[in-house]
Amino acid sequence: MKKLLFLLPILCAATPSLHAQVTVVSPAPGISPVVVVRTLNPVVVQRQLSLAPKVVILSPAPQTEVKTTKTTTVVDTPGQPRRVYNSERSVVVVEDQGQTRELPYVTLPVLFVKETAELLDDESRNALQQVAGVTLAISKTEAGTVFDIEGHTSTDGTGEYNASLSAARAQRVFDELTKTYGVPASVLSAHGYGESFPMYPQGNEAEMQQDRRVLVVRTK
Repeated sequence: MKKLLFLLPILCAATPSLHAQVTVVSPAPGISPVVVVRTLNPVVVQRQLSLAPKVVILSPAPQTEVKTTKTTTVVDTPGQPRRVYNSERSVVVVEDQGQTRELPYVTLPVLFVKETAELLDDESRNALQQVAGVTLAISKTEAGTVFDIEGHTSTDGTGEYNASLSAARAQRVFDELTKTYGVPASVLSAHGYGESFPMYPQGNEAEMQQDRRVLVVRTK
């Protein structure tokens, strides 16, 4: 236990979801719990990422204000399409130029050393290996499939730093999947969104931990 408590301050925890087993650890009295996601469920991941994106034409509608709930986050960011992350259904709805695209996603149970793109442990690498197997299997049976690796951060820190860090982490996952586990680069893309789409814009530390996440989003 002493070793685990030493590591906790340098962890970046992924968002809990139905795709992974979640352990919540409280390091000490008075300190916010840290959410640690350790085990990927490849069967559920394959089922989710096998869902094809949906495209629907929208009627013009007034923009809504930013709002946050436990399961759905709506954020309008200047210069970017409006995105709605629904963690109950594990889909991100992207609204752009009169269209809405509903894109299935999974949250990767990977941990990084604090403020770096360095993978923390073997469990994170095992999760990437499992995700690689899923993306390879789907791409072999469904031509033209593309998955986007999304890096996200909390609102803690500067916007420029968060954008750089999220991009570096997305790129690291991209590199691991392609160079280590053999996923063709044509099947993947990678983007860092920084703090543009937080689930908890005014969250406490435990909530901000959930904003420091990496997603695999099926875009085609």
